[in-house]
Amino acid sequence: MKDRIAMIKAAVEKVQGGREEQRKINAKFIKDCEKKIARIKARQERQAEKEMAELDENYNQIDIKQAKKIAIESVGETYFETTRFDNEWN
Repeated sequence: MKDRIAMIKAAVEKVQGGREEQRKINAKFIKDCEKKIARIKARQERQAEKEMAELDENYNQIDIKQAKKIAIESVGETYFETTRFDNEWN
């Protein structure tokens, strides 16, 4: 009887001890993941700041042909309907 109780206690300690070790491993894993995520976010922020610094402030000055092409692609029929009578006013 005592051997059986000792075996049960040993099994409980083994299972519970394994859970504690697993908790420690999980906590370390989460901490490592948070560090990696922080590094990735910092890298993305630096990249965004770099892109903003390199951004040409004259990006709105595009060629007329490009503007017409963009208008046709994005608006299409509405563009033609609104510009159809432009030359008749002159």
